[in-house]
Amino acid sequence: MKKLLILLFSFVFINSFSQVVTEDTKRKFTIGMDVFTDLWQDIPNDLDPGTLNPGINVFGTYNYIFGKSNVSFSPGLGFGVHNLFNSSFLVNTGDSTYFQPILDSLPGQDYKKSKLVVTYLDIPFEVRYKSKSDFRLAIGFKFGFLMRAHTKYKGDDYILGNSDLIIYKKSKINFLEKNRYGFTGRIGYKWLNLWGYYQLSTLFQKDYGPEMYPISVGLTIIPF
Repeated sequence: MKKLLILLFSFVFINSFSQVVTEDTKRKFTIGMDVFTDLWQDIPNDLDPGTLNPGINVFGTYNYIFGKSNVSFSPGLGFGVHNLFNSSFLVNTGDSTYFQPILDSLPGQDYKKSKLVVTYLDIPFEVRYKSKSDFRLAIGFKFGFLMRAHTKYKGDDYILGNSDLIIYKKSKINFLEKNRYGFTGRIGYKWLNLWGYYQLSTLFQKDYGPEMYPISVGLTIIPF
């Protein structure tokens, strides 16, 4: 949550800064933020994901405009944070990683939150159309590098076996794929757009963890 707030405040600053940016610069550069939820696919039957799994991307691109047309090719750089709220612990062994339901592991314990968080450095590419009236349409592809991942548990102290509230984070997660890739799409008007991402790669390495992947849907906010 702290990271999301930092990114949001940064975006507000960028939006304020955009008020003094020249029109020529706005044509060449695009700064934006995707706010979305993940629809996780091919999850284990007992994982029980959250209804909302909010995430955020912040990106910047350089727009190579084709002549005097309204079409551009836009490569860039971005950061993406994905959350998977669930009812399980993530268990590491020597040859696999799997989700173990909390209530199966700790009968009688109460918990408030359990989630997996993954953060990526992304390289997006898009072909964009922007009309004179600021209607926007884009299709693209992005390739990402895993920067960090962790799980977070908030609930009864299962270590000491009492009802004291603890927050436990675990950063060592085995067999996560180091790269991700998939298709993106965007359509909208001026600064507000619908956005989607269909990931082709799985979260974990094949045969070493669940072959699950996210489909992300949400909104893009583009100050310029």
